[in-house]
Amino acid sequence: MEDIKENDRNAENYLNGNLDYYDEKSVLNKKRYTTLVVLDIILSALIPFTTLFIDTFSAAKYIVALMGSIITVVSAFNATFGYHKLWIEYRMVAEALKHQKDLYINSCNPYNCQNKGEILISIVNSILEKENSNWRSTELSMIKPDKT
Repeated sequence: MEDIKENDRNAENYLNGNLDYYDEKSVLNKKRYTTLVVLDIILSALIPFTTLFIDTFSAAKYIVALMGSIITVVSAFNATFGYHKLWIEYRMVAEALKHQKDLYINSCNPYNCQNKGEILISIVNSILEKENSNWRSTELSMIKPDKT
């Protein structure tokens, strides 16, 4: 009986560790994405306004050029690093893990049995393997074949 409780405790720790990881990564990527989008919007909105001062303020043209350059870099960061996609993917995994945690805590099917810790680890591994497989196929699709 003690072994079952220890297995259940280990399974809960495994679930919680993965849930914390995916939740934190989701929050981080959401912050990165929203920060870059807000910066893009603000700078884009300020460019037309700043051009009104080009005749009276000689540095305005340099400020406009700088804002345009920053917008380009911000857009490149979002496109290259895919913060929005990462935010959504990490959030989906975190929500799937939360759902399993709720089922597990409330001893709902499939966790209404003696070996519920083993089942939990198996389902968590299945969720993580699916996410890993999706990541792998995304990475492989980005590799450009040699043109020889």
